[in-house]
Amino acid sequence: MADDLDFDAVEQLLDSAEKAAGGRDDRDRGRDRGERDRDRDRDRDRRGDERQEPRREERPRERSRSKDREAERLQKEREREEQRRQEEEEERKRQIEDATRGDRTVMIVCLHHKADERDVYEFFSTNAGKVRDVQIIRDARTGRSKGLAYIEFYLQESTLKALALSGQAVKGQAIRVQPSQAEKNRAAQAAKQMINYSAPRETPLRLYVGGLTDSLANISEEELKKLFSPFGEIEFIDLHRDPYTNKCKGFAFVQFKNASEAREAMTAMNGFQLAGKELKVGIATSDMQLDGGGAPGGNLALGGPGGAGELDDEREGPNARHGGMISGADERLALMQKLGASGGMGAMGGGAPMSLGPGGGAPSTMMCLHGMFNMAQVNLATDPEFFNDIHADVEQECRKYGSVSQVWADQSSNRGDVWVRFSDIGSAQNCQRALDRRWFAGQQIIAEFTNEAAWAATVRM
Repeated sequence: MADDLDFDAVEQLLDSAEKAAGGRDDRDRGRDRGERDRDRDRDRDRRGDERQEPRREERPRERSRSKDREAERLQKEREREEQRRQEEEEERKRQIEDATRGDRTVMIVCLHHKADERDVYEFFSTNAGKVRDVQIIRDARTGRSKGLAYIEFYLQESTLKALALSGQAVKGQAIRVQPSQAEKNRAAQAAKQMINYSAPRETPLRLYVGGLTDSLANISEEELKKLFSPFGEIEFIDLHRDPYTNKCKGFAFVQFKNASEAREAMTAMNGFQLAGKELKVGIATSDMQLDGGGAPGGNLALGGPGGAGELDDEREGPNARHGGMISGADERLALMQKLGASGGMGAMGGGAPMSLGPGGGAPSTMMCLHGMFNMAQVNLATDPEFFNDIHADVEQECRKYGSVSQVWADQSSNRGDVWVRFSDIGSAQNCQRALDRRWFAGQQIIAEFTNEAAWAATVRM
């Protein structure tokens, strides 16, 4: 039977069976491999979806933030624009207020030195209208009232009512109410700007100054400069001196940089009393020559024969002054204030102050202070301690400059005189320099030295 077996056929069958089995294995392995690949792909897709899902959630949030930032930016711009409009409106209101402030302000003169801001506020609030601000002008060193005050009202109509109160008493003393002269100041400023525009450049002008003799023979160039510099810039001063005595020959030349300022100085200073001498000030002409007497020949400094000429030109117009002279006490007082503010009334001739105007006297231990009070405004019935207060105030102030031995207020004086005696001349000189031309209770103090005879004839201690 074995011989009947076909081994070749059996081997072929076995080979076929092995191949068939191997094919199934390959298919199984391929199938398993495909399934694994598909599983990996599904895992990758799943992970990708998980990563993408937060991004899809974040996009709407980012868009929302952008919208919020844009809205916030627009809101800030609107707020800045609104703030800018408010600032512009406030600036416009402030400009309008500044423009009308002068018209809503009055000036009070001769105010009692004991009256304070509350006294003034209550008086005018009751009698004129709602007061916005009160400013009392006080001495910078002592803090005492100078008798001047400015009152600003809310309404312009209140200023008319305030002006009608002039002559009424505040703190027992009659006051004088006057406008703040805002319109005049604006007109003067406009005129000045017009002058500067039409004549931006001016030529120099030289003045002749005569009358520098006797008490003024020792005047120096620096003292002349102090006297004339308040009117404008000075280019040079030519003071003619005697070569043997070194004293002034009686005249000098002062050249100003601007002709308008020189003419103002000439108008104010011609005929002015300085240390008991009268100054002669005019325009210097080019043909001035020294004659044998050492002074300019003829009347050339004052122009032409008879002393007219240049000064006559200055007398034209509604505000002209006769011959360049100061025409009243107010103008002289204004000039003294101008000179005093610039140092033109400072020490001259060995340190003693020169007297501007008549009087002055030689330095001594005795002094008379004019203008310390106004008897027409003193009411002893309402203020019985008035003169005691004056006595105490003067003594306190004068002791700042030296030893004071006596103070006496002349109650019968129509000039408001207070007499003061010092222990030494140096103290008296220091006080005279400090108090002369200062303001007190709305009046200017004139401090003059006096002598023993005048003291004995007047003072009743």
